[in-house]
Amino acid sequence: MKTKRLSSLFRVSPLLKRLPISGRLPGFSRLVRQLRSRSVAIVMYHGVVSQPPPVFDWCQLDKTRFQEGIAFLSQEYCVIPLAEAVDRLSRGLPLPQRAVALTFDDGFRNVYTTAYPILKRYQVPATVFLVTSLIETRQPPWLERLLHALMTSCQASVRFSGKEWSLSTGQLRAAFYQTLSARLKAMEVWEKEEKLTELYQALGGQSQVPPDSPLATMNWEEIEQLARTGLVSFGSHTHTHQILSRCSLERQREELTISRDILREHLGSADLFAYPNGSWTDFTEDTKSLLVELGYRCGLATVPGLNLAGANLYELRRIPVGADTSFLQFEISMLGW
Repeated sequence: MKTKRLSSLFRVSPLLKRLPISGRLPGFSRLVRQLRSRSVAIVMYHGVVSQPPPVFDWCQLDKTRFQEGIAFLSQEYCVIPLAEAVDRLSRGLPLPQRAVALTFDDGFRNVYTTAYPILKRYQVPATVFLVTSLIETRQPPWLERLLHALMTSCQASVRFSGKEWSLSTGQLRAAFYQTLSARLKAMEVWEKEEKLTELYQALGGQSQVPPDSPLATMNWEEIEQLARTGLVSFGSHTHTHQILSRCSLERQREELTISRDILREHLGSADLFAYPNGSWTDFTEDTKSLLVELGYRCGLATVPGLNLAGANLYELRRIPVGADTSFLQFEISMLGW
C-alpha cells in the first residue's frame, strides 16, 4: 500500500518540478526523501574533467560540480555499493533510507585520475562499467572518437546525408555532433561502421584519441588499482559498445559472453551490467534473457527514475548526470521526478 502511495506522489511531479525546492523548502525535500525510503536511486555518470572540452560533451562533467554532487549525496543520502542494492532488491530485503548507488559508464581514465580522489575523500563507493575491447587501447567508444575527430578537424564544413554542415564554431560542431549521434545510433551496426569511416575521412581529423586525452580510457593496471581500494567495483558494458537491439541474437551473446569472461579473468567476477545507450528500445526481451542465462544479476538502463522494491532487475532506472545538469535539476531528480 505504501508503494502505491509513493508512486501516486511521483505521478504529480510535472507540477512539483516547478517548485523552487533547493534551499527554500528544505522541510518538503526531507519529507519526500522519507517517502521514497523504500527505493534506491542509481546515479549515472560517465567522465569527470578539470576543464570542459572545446566541443560540448554531455558525458564529461566538470570536476567542481561533481564534487558538489558527491558532497550533497554523502550528507543527505546513504550511498551503498550497486551490488548491495541489487542484492537487497533481488531478495526483497529492506533498503537503507534514502539509498543511492553511483555508477560510471565507459571506463574513462578520468574516473581514475579525477573522480576517484573525490570518491575517496567522501568515502563513497561506485561501480564502473567497462567496454572490454577498449581496455589497454586508451580509446573510448565510437561516440567519443567521433567527437575527438570533430574537435580536431580543420574543415570549415562537412557534407553528411545530403546536407552541408558548418563547423565554423564550437557551438555548430556540438550541434552537428548531437545530430550525428542520434542518426548513427539508429543504424544497424554495419551501416553505422560504414558511415563512421566516411565521416572520419571527410573530417580529416584525428580518429584516434591520444593517451593523455580526457577522453582516453583506463588500462588494466589502473582498473586493478581501483579494485584494490575496495571503493570501486566493475561491471560489463559489452565488449565493443554496440547497441544490443541493433545486433543479432548471436552477436548479443558474443558481446555479453566475451565481456563477462574477460572481466572474470582479471577481476574474479562479472555479474553487473549496463546497457549501451540504455533507452527502452536499446535492448529486448531476448537481451534480458541472455543476461539471466549468462549469470548477470542486473541490467541498468539510462531511463530516468528511481527503483522501488520489486523492480525488474534487468530494467533498472538511473538518474543521468551530465555536463549541463544543474545542481537544482540533480537535487530534484534524486527525489524521483
